[in-house]
Amino acid sequence: MTNSDEFALSLYIPILLLLTVVEIVLGAYENSEGTWNKKLASGKLLLNMAWTSTLFPLLLDVHLFTFMIDSLYEGRPNFASPLSGNEVWWLSGSLVFLLFLVNTIDVYQSFRMAEISSREEEIS
Repeated sequence: MTNSDEFALSLYIPILLLLTVVEIVLGAYENSEGTWNKKLASGKLLLNMAWTSTLFPLLLDVHLFTFMIDSLYEGRPNFASPLSGNEVWWLSGSLVFLLFLVNTIDVYQSFRMAEISSREEEIS
């Protein structure tokens, strides 16, 4: 592992852990409160933007991404060998697309739940 890889991972890991904790707290609040409003949906949007801006450089840094894939299959090079060159770009691009798709659906659902909750409050 090179020094730049160590630095990148030491920078990304605490940020990812912090975002995970915030996501868990937000989900726990949603489940305990039972209602969802526009402020919480906006917070969810900001949280998803933070996830996206954190994971994009990690996924698009091909050298670091290749290192992570190689270290995942350490000791078994025949599994990691198909992921070299163009295949890494396709895998990285596919993960970025999936990240966009999941975050878009999550934000849409958050605002939809906020709209439904506000309608239910108006009715009652």
